[in-house]
Amino acid sequence: MSTTLSFSILSLPELIIVFVTLSVFLWLGWRAHKHWKRILLWRARKRGQLGEYKAIKILRKNGYKILDSQIVLSGQTQVNKERLTFDIRPDFLVEKDGVRFLAEVKTGTAGCPSNKETRRQLLEYAFVTETNTIILVDVTNDFISQICFPEVSFFKA
Repeated sequence: MSTTLSFSILSLPELIIVFVTLSVFLWLGWRAHKHWKRILLWRARKRGQLGEYKAIKILRKNGYKILDSQIVLSGQTQVNKERLTFDIRPDFLVEKDGVRFLAEVKTGTAGCPSNKETRRQLLEYAFVTETNTIILVDVTNDFISQICFPEVSFFKA
């Protein structure tokens, strides 16, 4: 018993139609993906703006005076003995009882001091400004934390 398989080969006009159709669908998918990314970015920015407005209320309710917002501060480090300058942009400069602090606003899990990305960002702020206390405003939980970085001791091998 012999079985033969036969494949039908598309004609050139049919191949062109298939190619054009696939190309159109790929292009539409790419455009839809690009548009979706814009929507997500817009939502994230909007959420950040709303978080900052809510943070102002939280800070004021807790006795902090807003002195400035989105300030740009420069820091320096060395990479292979060459100086590298970078900027940080804390959300607020605040004052309470005559003491000034940088304040960073976070939402969701980023508002928790145990979040490693948040901790690293606040440590960088402390390093650049040579201060050991940064204010973390957790907008999601309507809570303010004073994050302190005491002197760091380095492991000596």
